[in-house]
Amino acid sequence: MTQRRSSLWIWVTLAAVVVLIALWLIVPPLVKGQLWVSHDRRVTIVDETLAVELRVPDRLAITRVSADTSGDGCSLVRYSFEQRLAIESYSTACELSGADRILNGRHGEYRTIDDVEDPRDVEEVATDLGSAKLFVQEYTECTNYCRDFEEPVAIIELDEPADASHPSLVLQAYKGDISRDELREILSTLRALDLEQ
Repeated sequence: MTQRRSSLWIWVTLAAVVVLIALWLIVPPLVKGQLWVSHDRRVTIVDETLAVELRVPDRLAITRVSADTSGDGCSLVRYSFEQRLAIESYSTACELSGADRILNGRHGEYRTIDDVEDPRDVEEVATDLGSAKLFVQEYTECTNYCRDFEEPVAIIELDEPADASHPSLVLQAYKGDISRDELREILSTLRALDLEQ
């Protein structure tokens, strides 16, 4: 009986030590709100054309911002997340080109789905910014040989554009590095920012 009691005491002590170690590992991050690590990053984009917030996969960061305004009233703004994702908007004064040549670094210039030469698997997705057309386009890259990629693209017709001359927002997942499902998830996180508060 004493050997059994001694064995039980060892197991109870061992269980108590395991519980204390688990609490020591879990409670501090839980209190700090760090226990469940998010696998995405919040991005805020504010300029004369856009005022939005979104979440992108943690591996992405804005690496380049392009703003092009020519003398004829055309303006373009593009936020590039490495060479994986672009968020862009063309003004209504811009002459769009290249929809028929999605090739070697040219991924298409769009304002509406009507600007797309051959959209595949088009679906409508509701976002907080407006209705989006989510589709796939074929992109080809040729060096010594050619490779085809399926690129998810979303064109959002903005309900309340920050600049009326930029009525849409386009998200392009270059070379399909971001899947259609991931792009749909990014769309679900889009929020307009109220800069007047």
